[in-house]
Amino acid sequence: MGRDDELSGRDVIGMARGESIAHDATAGRLLNLLFIFNATTRPLTTDEIVSDSDLGYGSPQRDSDLRKFRRDRIKLAEQGIFIEEVKNPGDAMNTEGSWRLNRDLTFASAGSLDAEDAQTLADAINGYLGNIPSPLTRPLRSVEEKAFEVAADRHRPSKELASSEDSASNPLLDAVWIAFALRRRLTFTYINAQGDASKRTVSIYGIFSRDGVFYFSGHDNLTNTVRTFRIDRVERAWRPSGSYTIPQNFDVRDQLFFAFDLAAGEGSDVTFSLPASITEDELEALTLGRGSIDRVGADNDDQWAWHWTVKVKDVSKAASFGLVHARDGMRPIAPQQLIDEWNALIERTVTAHVPR
Repeated sequence: MGRDDELSGRDVIGMARGESIAHDATAGRLLNLLFIFNATTRPLTTDEIVSDSDLGYGSPQRDSDLRKFRRDRIKLAEQGIFIEEVKNPGDAMNTEGSWRLNRDLTFASAGSLDAEDAQTLADAINGYLGNIPSPLTRPLRSVEEKAFEVAADRHRPSKELASSEDSASNPLLDAVWIAFALRRRLTFTYINAQGDASKRTVSIYGIFSRDGVFYFSGHDNLTNTVRTFRIDRVERAWRPSGSYTIPQNFDVRDQLFFAFDLAAGEGSDVTFSLPASITEDELEALTLGRGSIDRVGADNDDQWAWHWTVKVKDVSKAASFGLVHARDGMRPIAPQQLIDEWNALIERTVTAHVPR
């Protein structure tokens, strides 16, 4: 073999490096596919997938991306993760379909684990987590809970999950939580109240719930401001990437809101009264720390009361909020519009329940 036919050390290193890069790219696409298919509320079209550069496709050669997607589905299936095509009844054979995660084939079904298997898995999780705080605590506890459920065992671990919802049944909540715990930016498609869709990337600063609905707040790249989003309006999420730090002056309590906050305009102040029997801790919980609270009346006066003044955008909803807490002694004080709305709500309620 002549010198020109021999591979140099530099050639070998270059080939190995190229193979490593290709392997990393494939692994990245597989992880992206698994994440987005697990965190979506609807099937994704072929075009949505192969044109998405965030997933690892989106090159000028569509046919090449289609072949990569086909190979990636095969590789995922080899690992027990099945992406299936979905077509509507009556579609022609050449109609481009959509794709979804086959959860029945991908995830274990009830009875496929026995109680001993579930306990072994639980012991392994406990051994891994120990007593050291970890961002993986919540998802691993979810796995533990799911294992006992799959094993159809009546015994349940005594540890409480970090959320009242079963994370196994709410992958989008898990996607948000994992991104927050790992301090990784989350890219997602969001559907607003008007039904308009937008793609955003958010550095999540905090997560909270109001009336059974989960929300998250953070820096939004689209508006370059701190915004709050409803998790149930996230349509799908990509694998978190990039890192960030939460500003020291951020307080999630500043993002909490009432129904009367959701309207156009600057808003105006309204004032409610609350009886002296309400403790300061109860006031904090009731008002979410919003607005100002004043003690009205002399200390030796048995008739003194708390006055809560807060800015509202919808006076009618503010009156409705106050009426809900009327049993706590909440009453409207000002302005007159608030009092009128309060009285109108009472009148409508009485009229609706008075026999005709």
